[in-house]
Amino acid sequence: METDKITSSYRKCMGETQNLVDVVLQKNDDCEIVKVLTSTAKAYVDDVEVLNGEACYSGGVVFDCLYVDEQGKTHIMSDTAELNGKIENPSLNPLMKPIYKVEVVEVKVTSLDGDKVKLSATIEIKLDVIVTDEIEQVKVNNGDIQLLKEVVTKNTVVSSGTKTFNISEEFEVKCKVNKVMLCQAHLSLNETTSGTGYFTTSGEMFVNSILEVQDDENTELKNFMETISFKEELEDELVQKDDKLYTFAYVRPQDLSVNVVADENEGKVSTISVSATVCVKYIAVREAEVEVYCDAFSLTNKTNIVTDTMVIQKNMTSEMYKTVLEGQTVIGEEEPRIAKVVAVADENISIANANVYNNQLTVEGIAYTTVVYLTDDDIPALNSIVLEIPFSNKFDANNLSNEGLFVRAEILEVEVKAKKGKELNASLDVKFVVDSYVIDNEMIIKDIELTEELPQAEHSLEIFIAPKGSTIWDIAKRLLVSEELLLEQNPELVFPLQNSQSIVYFKQRTE
Repeated sequence: METDKITSSYRKCMGETQNLVDVVLQKNDDCEIVKVLTSTAKAYVDDVEVLNGEACYSGGVVFDCLYVDEQGKTHIMSDTAELNGKIENPSLNPLMKPIYKVEVVEVKVTSLDGDKVKLSATIEIKLDVIVTDEIEQVKVNNGDIQLLKEVVTKNTVVSSGTKTFNISEEFEVKCKVNKVMLCQAHLSLNETTSGTGYFTTSGEMFVNSILEVQDDENTELKNFMETISFKEELEDELVQKDDKLYTFAYVRPQDLSVNVVADENEGKVSTISVSATVCVKYIAVREAEVEVYCDAFSLTNKTNIVTDTMVIQKNMTSEMYKTVLEGQTVIGEEEPRIAKVVAVADENISIANANVYNNQLTVEGIAYTTVVYLTDDDIPALNSIVLEIPFSNKFDANNLSNEGLFVRAEILEVEVKAKKGKELNASLDVKFVVDSYVIDNEMIIKDIELTEELPQAEHSLEIFIAPKGSTIWDIAKRLLVSEELLLEQNPELVFPLQNSQSIVYFKQRTE
C-alpha cells in the first residue's frame, strides 16, 4: 500500500563533557608578579556541528589575571585558548539541531613565578538536541478497511539559526577613572515571543568591571556594576505567530567593551561606555494536529498489520526561578584583618544536580566569587580570597517533569560586605531557567497486508456479550463490522460501556 510521510520533532538529552584548558600568561613589563588577586576564565562555544555519532564543538576561553607587583600596583594579563572537543553518542546525526550550555566549573593558578602565571580552567558542556523523525503512515483507499484514528499534537522544526544585535550605553561614575582592569557580562533572557516573520527577545545584561580610579595622590580599585535592559526584534521569514522558540544567548568576552570615554568636572566625574554584541541561538518549532492510524481491520479479509513508533514531545515548558544565594567565610587567623572590600570579580555558578520530585524542583551546585580587599595593616595592601557558596534550592514545580530537564543559572547581581574585620558575606541574585518536556511514543500503522478472505457468515444474527469498559472500536473489530452500522443497529449504546452488555448484530448475507 501507499504511504504518507509525517515529521515529528522532539528534544533529547545527548550527554555532557568536561575540558581542561591551560594557558600561560606572560607579563610584558619590567615589574615582578608578587601576588595574584584574581584569575578569571570566560568560556564560549560558537558552533556545534552534529555529525553521525558525534557532536563537535568549537569556541574559546578568555583568561585574565589581575596581579600586584612589588610596589603594590595592579596590572592585568590576558590571553585566549581554544576550546575544542566532541560529545559522542551513537544516535547523533547531522539532521539534529543542537541546544547547549557552557559552564566554567573551576579556575585555578597552577604555577607562578616572577614573570608568568599558568592558569587552568575546567569547562563543562552539556548538549541537548532537537531530533526530527520522518515516519511513513499507510495511505488507505479501500473502503472495506476500517481504521482507528487518533488526533495527536506534534512539533516540527520550522527554522533555526543565529542572530546578533548590539547593546550600547554610557554611564557617569563620580570619580576619575584611570583605566578598566577587568570586565565580565552575564546575559539573562526573560521572554521570547514569535510574530509573523520575526521573533522578539527581551532580557538584561549584568556588567561587572573592576576600575582603577584616582583618589587624590593614590590609586585604588573599584567595581563598576550596571544592569542594562534590552528588547530586540529579530527577523526570520519562516517564523509565524504562536511558534515556540528555544533560545539561548551569550556575549563573547571579545565582544564586550567597557571603556573610559570622557572626564568632566575637573576629573571628578568620568563617563564609562559599555558596548556588546549579543549572540542569540534559536530553534523555532510549530505545533500542529495530525491524524494517525493506530489500529485497523478489514471487513473482507484477514490482515497483517505492520506498525512503527512515532515519538511525540508533550508538555514543553520553560520556567524561571529567581532567588538570592547567600554565603560567608571567615579568613584565617594568620591573615591580616579586612579594612574594606574594594572589588569583587569572577562571579560564576556551576550546577551539579537538578531534579523534580513530588512537584518540587531541587537545584544544587556551587556559586563563587573572588573578593579583593584592603588589609588593615600599618601599610595597607591588597589581598584576595575566593568565596564559595554551596547551594541546594527548592522551588514549587507543578508544571515540570523530571524526564527532560535542562537548567541554566544566570547571575543578575552580586554584593559582598566585610564584617568584624574577619568575616565576608556575599549575596548573589540569580535566576534559574528551566526547560522541561515529556516524551511519549505513539504507535502508527505503516502497512496493512490483506491475506485470505473471510468466510461467509453461517447465521444472519449474532449476539456478543461485550465486557464493561468496551469501546465502539473494540466491539466493531470483534464483530468485523463498521462502527456506523453497529451504531445504526444499536442506537441506545453509550460508550465506553458502563456494564457488560449484549450487542446484537444482524448480518446481511451475500450470495
